[in-house]
Amino acid sequence: MKRIRSKEIKAIAREEGVDSVGVASADCVETTPIRRGPRSVLPEAHSVVVFAKRMLTGSIESPSNEVVTSQSLALYEELDRISYVLGCFFEQRGYRAATVPSYNPVEMTSETKGFVGAVSLRHVGQAAGLGVLGKNNLLLTAHLGPRIRLGAIVTTAHLDPDKPLTDDLCGDCGACMAACPVDALSEPGRTHTGRCVRKVLPHGLTGLIKYLTKNLDQPMDEIKQSFLDPNFWNLYHFLQVGLQYGCHACINACPAGAAKPG
Repeated sequence: MKRIRSKEIKAIAREEGVDSVGVASADCVETTPIRRGPRSVLPEAHSVVVFAKRMLTGSIESPSNEVVTSQSLALYEELDRISYVLGCFFEQRGYRAATVPSYNPVEMTSETKGFVGAVSLRHVGQAAGLGVLGKNNLLLTAHLGPRIRLGAIVTTAHLDPDKPLTDDLCGDCGACMAACPVDALSEPGRTHTGRCVRKVLPHGLTGLIKYLTKNLDQPMDEIKQSFLDPNFWNLYHFLQVGLQYGCHACINACPAGAAKPG
């Protein structure tokens, strides 16, 4: 098999529209019960290519939940598309490749509780030199800050890895911690997941459980009446389109890579 060079796969990724791309060794992130590395999806992997696409600032700042959700759906679909294109490039040249879900699906077990991705993209992104982990526990990039979403492809191809960044993009800033409406970032670099999820996914599993336990043991007339509750309609809606984050306060507050209003 002809060796594929890192600059070659990066050029293809850029042609597909990514804003930044890097390469890391497949052993860059150790697989643990709460964090998954590249070899958790392809045990014989040697490399992982991780890439970022920008979030639209106007969309994540929008007061319209429909606009926020629409952008998320489009962005994750595009990341998954690019992952597949890069995977085809590797496999057409005799290597194995495995796509990494940019968002859904996730493993729903008593251990992961739906909070652990197939591969920890932010940690892989840090290893590949795309950015550094900030106080909001997100990957911060120099030119876009945390206003990105990540995708990746894991492969058996031997690629030259990039060097991780060592820059401190946060410094003494604590804007993200102050902006969090539920104090989920009270400790730098640690997210109180339960608080965050109840805010960003109000119609997620917790919301569904609350709704069912509140209404299903009621008389039939009250159950029927509950179906007229907009909360039920929102639960139904998100079962259709998939859950998307509804709060970007810590991202919007971050000055790193923030574009000037224009």
